[in-house]
Amino acid sequence: MKGRIKRVAIPYWKYALVCFPAVVYHYLKSGAIIPLNDFISYVFFTPTVEYRLFDHIWFIPPYLIISLCLPFLCGMIRRCNIPFILFSVVLVLLLLFNAYYPELLQTVIVYLFFTIWGLYYKKKLGWQILVCVIAAARYLIYAFGIERVPFDLQANKFPSNLLFASYGMAVLGIGGIYVKKGLVFLYDRSAMVRRYIDIYSKEGYEIYLVHPFTIILLGGIKRVLGLNQIIADHLYLQIVYIVSGFLFILCVNVYVLKTYNYVWSLINRAFKVVFPSKPL
Repeated sequence: MKGRIKRVAIPYWKYALVCFPAVVYHYLKSGAIIPLNDFISYVFFTPTVEYRLFDHIWFIPPYLIISLCLPFLCGMIRRCNIPFILFSVVLVLLLLFNAYYPELLQTVIVYLFFTIWGLYYKKKLGWQILVCVIAAARYLIYAFGIERVPFDLQANKFPSNLLFASYGMAVLGIGGIYVKKGLVFLYDRSAMVRRYIDIYSKEGYEIYLVHPFTIILLGGIKRVLGLNQIIADHLYLQIVYIVSGFLFILCVNVYVLKTYNYVWSLINRAFKVVFPSKPL
């Protein structure tokens, strides 16, 4: 458990240090210095800065809480042989009463369920996954088709609710059946696909931390070329942009991570010059 927390916390602190000049500039631009409470929040995984560099950090507190629960859950699943579908029923029951507990706990419940799902990856769940996917799909059809709930995943993701959980269950359930087979097929036959899957498997968390730089770069390219309004006015260009933008982010993330690691190596080298006996 300590190792899992360290693997999350230390890369974040490195990322926070690299981004700190941008945070200081953000406060100075508004004519203030960073308050102590904001600085403490920044250090402990909850930056208060409204800035694209930190929009994705929301997941760290839920993940740390989930990490505390995993040893108990792993042992319980191993000893009691609990069927996966039971956790699905518990998820639904808990989310039906989500108005009674804080947003952080709602997020933990949903992502803890998907984490538990991952603990069953060696088992053939068969009919249990089929039941979950059908139930999730029926709820999505009811919510979007009958209740006319807006299709806004971000609104349902923060905090995570039953609609978001159902969408994730349907996508991951279908993806687990078909997309996994397709990825395995491509992995065995394409060196390029194999290269990126291997990189993302090994460096996924660090890539996730630095991917805002790639998104900012992509947005800057669109803005410089004057493509924002052109893409917004044409549906086919929006579809092309979604596909090409995804591939751009997928590829460029790797080089952004290399640049980030190089910047960190410079910081580490400077630290060693100042404090030669204390490795960073």
